[in-house]
Amino acid sequence: MELFNPKKMHFPFVKSFKVFVPLSLAAFCICLFMMFVKPGIKYGVDFRGGVEAGVAFKDANIDPSALRKELDPVIPGLSIVEVQGNITQGFSKEFLITGATDEKDDAGKILSEHLQKFGAKDTDWTISKLDSVGPRVGGELKKSALMSIIYTAILIMLYIYIRFDMRYSPGAIVGVLHDLVFTCGFLIISGTEFSTNVVAALLTLAGYSINDTVVVFDRIREAESTMLGKSREAVVDYAINSTLSRTVNTGLTTILSLIILYFIGGPSLRDFSLTLTVGVMIGIYSSIFVASPLYLWGDKLLGAKSASPGAPVKSHVKANKIKEAKV
Repeated sequence: MELFNPKKMHFPFVKSFKVFVPLSLAAFCICLFMMFVKPGIKYGVDFRGGVEAGVAFKDANIDPSALRKELDPVIPGLSIVEVQGNITQGFSKEFLITGATDEKDDAGKILSEHLQKFGAKDTDWTISKLDSVGPRVGGELKKSALMSIIYTAILIMLYIYIRFDMRYSPGAIVGVLHDLVFTCGFLIISGTEFSTNVVAALLTLAGYSINDTVVVFDRIREAESTMLGKSREAVVDYAINSTLSRTVNTGLTTILSLIILYFIGGPSLRDFSLTLTVGVMIGIYSSIFVASPLYLWGDKLLGAKSASPGAPVKSHVKANKIKEAKV
């Protein structure tokens, strides 16, 4: 199915680059600023260390202040938030309890001991979820997550260099960074915790984003050898228009799957699916309005055959064939 007929589409994308590129740059800088200025990224228990537990109660009238009074002396930085929806089956009310714990503390044991006041375990209350990470382990996980994202970006840049050439590399790598930074900006604005699930989503997004960009770049490379006498800008316009149907179709089907996963996948997959949903939408935008303009910039800077916008495109493929024929 084609939402758009490539033969009938002639959207002047290149002309709009003058508007969207400055806007993207400004928004990119704002997202970076939010990442490094407090409060910045809200780290989950995986990275900051501590305990995160879901506690469900049979009594629908359970008093959160009584719960806080009981746990506050033993869990520093205690936070108690009532869970809306997805309450553990057989129970009436559920709370998400977070706080700091020492490496040597047994969070499950501490909670069980102090919740005895509210009745018998698994009868009057139950611990539906328990994550406990020491501060040292959390710091190591944070470092590992950052390095995994950096290594992914480097490998993607090498792949693009080998697959295409240096003219394409700037657009590919900046496009991936654009998607990751913008998605992190959304996480900050929405208050979503940065957890290992979110890191997995960001790494998945990097692969999805570069796939979208490679499709456009492949069409640009093909058009360079067939659209002789056309400017680079005309080639880029043609490439984006001819791949737009594929880009939108793929993006929509992916987003629909992620929306379903968000609603029926449970709390453990909610942040993962939300992060990917936003990232895929941003990735569709960046493959057109970030990667493609940077290709034009890289082409002019790193050995373009045409120095002016209206100059004809010369085929690299044909040039190589002529050289081989002469030999």
